[in-house]
Amino acid sequence: MTVQAWRWIGIGICLALLAAGCRGKKPQAEFERQIPWIGTGSWIKADLHVHSRFSDGIRTPREIADQAKIHACDAIALTEHTDSELKGATDEYFAAIAELRAEHPDLIILDGIEWNVPPGAGDDHAGLLVPPGPEGVHVLKEFKARFDDWGRDSHDEALALTALRWLSNESADWDTPPVLIFNHPSRKLAHSLDPLAKLRRFRAESPILIAIEGAPGHQGRNSIGSYERTETTIDRWDPAAARTGDLWDQLLQGGEDWWGALAFSDFHEEVADGLHDYWPGQFSETWLYVPERTAAGVLRALRAGCFFADHGAIVREVKLTVEAPGLERPAWAGESIRVPESTPVVARVAMSVPERDWTGEPNRIDRIELIAVDANGARVVAARAPEAQPIAFTESVPVSKGGVVLRARGTRLVPGGPSLCFYTNPVRVTAVR
Repeated sequence: MTVQAWRWIGIGICLALLAAGCRGKKPQAEFERQIPWIGTGSWIKADLHVHSRFSDGIRTPREIADQAKIHACDAIALTEHTDSELKGATDEYFAAIAELRAEHPDLIILDGIEWNVPPGAGDDHAGLLVPPGPEGVHVLKEFKARFDDWGRDSHDEALALTALRWLSNESADWDTPPVLIFNHPSRKLAHSLDPLAKLRRFRAESPILIAIEGAPGHQGRNSIGSYERTETTIDRWDPAAARTGDLWDQLLQGGEDWWGALAFSDFHEEVADGLHDYWPGQFSETWLYVPERTAAGVLRALRAGCFFADHGAIVREVKLTVEAPGLERPAWAGESIRVPESTPVVARVAMSVPERDWTGEPNRIDRIELIAVDANGARVVAARAPEAQPIAFTESVPVSKGGVVLRARGTRLVPGGPSLCFYTNPVRVTAVR
């Protein structure tokens, strides 16, 4: 090859390098949504779906608070039903909550209601949680009076949409907005996917609707969760969360971040007519990673998705994280990152497994599963026994066009079933060119 030919080759290489320089470096991973208190927060146990004598429960708020503390709850909410004849969101209710806060300054107590969501006529419920204070009191009173669907002559979804718009407008200037959780989503349905379109319409009206209750309460009843129609629970969890590719995954696939790692007691009565509800914190556990141990901290953690849930006290401090080249730190559940297309990410599950479970029996975790949701649907991409603590599970996941959402489930097998499980919220990974 002549000198001239080599010269032209050299010029071509230089031009190619210059063009590459003009285009810039290959993009690195970065956060799309980041939780600011990761690494500085603390874990608290919360039960935010509880009923007292102010609606259809049989115990006083004081008895419930005492038992919640016995079972190591850090936060509770008495979410009384909003049927007009009941005493939820009344002056008497708010006075009783104020007394509880004075008696138990170390127990975080949120104000709340359980809304009969239109057009369900009492079949669809959602828990509305607000920060303590006069603004929250006003909102709960007005919301109950204007938007509850129990006992109406007609039932129209338009009332729910109006309620959500009103709620967003009323709380627009609050330092800590309220949150709304769609409770026991499949309990009275023919199919767990039935609410999909409705929930999307609701979210379009208001970002205050953040979650579905992944595990129902009433875990000690003969029919777990009181699921007595077509759908039944799967290892004690609602099929909307437990069935891969079901309601939760389809909501995530649509590009919206929904949380489902919630397990509350829905406490009404401890023993009645052969039915049994566990006390708050006794069996169902939701663990929030909060920026501060206050009602505002609880609401901020709920909105951020920074929590996990389990049954039977089988795990502590569960962390699903996702790592990618160039990312400043691993992303936690509730966060969203952006990575170059075809970049593999590494998902890890860390946890602490107590030696004994809620009954004092020897404890373990038998299997951890990683669930991936992408444009093609949802699937379990890895499932195996955990490794040594605290990093119990590590899996590399390729990120194709359209990105992927990752969430995790852990199981302790119970002979004869149902098994005891924990669930994490997801990490969203967006792919870019």
